[in-house]
Amino acid sequence: MPTVNPVVSQWIRQMADADQQVSYYAYQCLQEEVLRCSDAAQPALAAVLGEALVAQAKPGQGTGGRGAASFRLNPFLASASAQAAEPLHPACVRNGLARLLGYLPCEAAVPFLARALNDLEAREMARQALESNPSARSGDALISALDSTDPIFRAGVVHSLARKRGDRVAAALKSAAADPQIEVRLAALLGLADFAEPLHDAILEKASKSPVPDERRAAHVARVRLAGTLRASCNLTAAERVWRAIVSSDAPEPQKKAARMALAKA
Repeated sequence: MPTVNPVVSQWIRQMADADQQVSYYAYQCLQEEVLRCSDAAQPALAAVLGEALVAQAKPGQGTGGRGAASFRLNPFLASASAQAAEPLHPACVRNGLARLLGYLPCEAAVPFLARALNDLEAREMARQALESNPSARSGDALISALDSTDPIFRAGVVHSLARKRGDRVAAALKSAAADPQIEVRLAALLGLADFAEPLHDAILEKASKSPVPDERRAAHVARVRLAGTLRASCNLTAAERVWRAIVSSDAPEPQKKAARMALAKA
């Protein structure tokens, strides 16, 4: 079984060094280690990096990066903060580790990145790393992240899901297209356009009649993109049907022009 370079743990610690030259050099060493890692050795290296990403310090011994200063005037919050487990490594290190895990296209990285989606300081990098991971479990992790209450983060999750495929992903995007938050709906509409599924046009057509201008605009753009996706998948009949629907709709002139040009070339 492949072993991990024992210096990796040292480089992880050095990423938190106050000397930027030391921290940068440590990250570069880790990046080279990741990029040169063989397929067989990737799971072992992912485990070491992932365990460091989600590692928790002993109560009161963490990085101190959770607003400890703001708790000083509140004894209850100060006590709760002292008892709560904190990340072992500071945010800059956790973000670096999540980025490095994104360079390892193996399923072993997914559980750690999935846990990091609950880390407010590292979840964006974890989301991006999961987006590029080819494992089906990465899509499941992103779907679970849609339970977040932050609409901006959820919109990012939807954009990442649009890079995936599968019935569960498509179902999640359809659900997101009816989300109460406009940011999430806009991301879902554009995401649905990347799936070669003619039935998605009904969702986009409905959104094109929304009372929200941004949603109508995104839906019209998405319909043109959907037609292009259908054409690329060799479903020219469905693509032509969408283009004709665009031309006969109240879509803005740029989308109608694109549809007319596509029909002329079909």
